[in-house]
Parts: sequence; C-alpha cells; structure tokens
Amino acid sequence: MLHGSNVMLVRRPITPGAPALFLDRDGVVNIDTGYLSDPENVTLRDGAATMIAAFNAAAWPVIIVSNQSGLGRGYFDLCTMLAVQERIEALLLNEGAYVNAVFLCGAAPDDASSLSEWRKPAPGMLTTAGLLYDIDLTRSVLVGDKISDMQAAAAAGLPRGFLVNDCFVADIQTVPIPVHTVDHLADISPSSLLS
Repeated sequence: MLHGSNVMLVRRPITPGAPALFLDRDGVVNIDTGYLSDPENVTLRDGAATMIAAFNAAAWPVIIVSNQSGLGRGYFDLCTMLAVQERIEALLLNEGAYVNAVFLCGAAPDDASSLSEWRKPAPGMLTTAGLLYDIDLTRSVLVGDKISDMQAAAAAGLPRGFLVNDCFVADIQTVPIPVHTVDHLADISPSSLLS
C-alpha cells in the first residue's frame, strides 16, 4: 500500500531574515485540474509568473507550500508528483520567474502520522520553512485558494493572506487575520503590500 510522504525541494538560496511569499500550488500557481498527475496537463494560472517574478526582483523568497493528498490516497506516486512539480517550475522559468523552495505534503486527510503536521490547515510547512531559512513570518504573506490556506497562514503567525477563489468569501470571518480577495494574481506585488 502506498503511503504519503512529505517532500522539501531547495531550489535557490534564501537570505536569512527576509519575509517570504508563500504560495499554494494547484489553483494558485497552476490551474487545479484535481489530483494533477500528468506533467503535460500543467497550465500556469494567468498572472502567476508575473506575480512571482515581481517578488523575485524584490529579493523575496518564493516558497510553494502544497497539500498533495493524491500521493497518500494512491492516485499517483512520488515520481509522478515530482515530475509535475518540475514541469510547473520549467513553465515559470520560461516566463522569467522562479521559486526558492518547495514543500509538498503527501498526507491523506485521515493520516494520523507525523506527516499530517505539514497538511494545511496545520502550519507545519510554513513554520518549518521559517525555522530552516530564518524567514520573517511576521512580514510574510500566503496566497491560496482555500480557507485552509488562510488558516495555516494565521496559525504560522503571518499577518495576512490573499485568497484567489471567491467561493470561500463567506468563510473569511473564521480566519483571525485579514484576508484579501484578489481577481488577478499580478495585482499582488511587493509594492502593493506596502500600501
């Protein structure tokens, strides 16, 4: 039987003490097709590369934090999950954008093992990144498409989050930090966080 796995991929150096742009993957960086398991089916979400490139230029580390329960559910294997991730990053590079690190949680929702500490809404992926790279979580932000993303951001001590899926707007009041809904990812930039 296939069990989940948590994976951390280090892509580029991260300057200690910096705030980070944390990103959910499916539904934010790329179109969510449901348990994405074919690299050929990867399509970047409109504006994702523009947003990421703006944070790259401002020297903000960009870190993907993604639940990948399809691994724990047995829908795809580790090699497939990593091949999809490689394709996403290749498409970003083609548009002049890159990520510094990737955290993938392969735990299924009913997983009671220590793997589940990374599964959002738990803050494990964000807090682990914070500890490993000395990231200033109190100035970092997370862009997600589910309330569980925003709950993870709040639990990790982030001051705010951005939600790209407005079907969860009614649930925003359940999150104890400001959550901003956005129509276009390219509207999120380092300069917009200062306003």
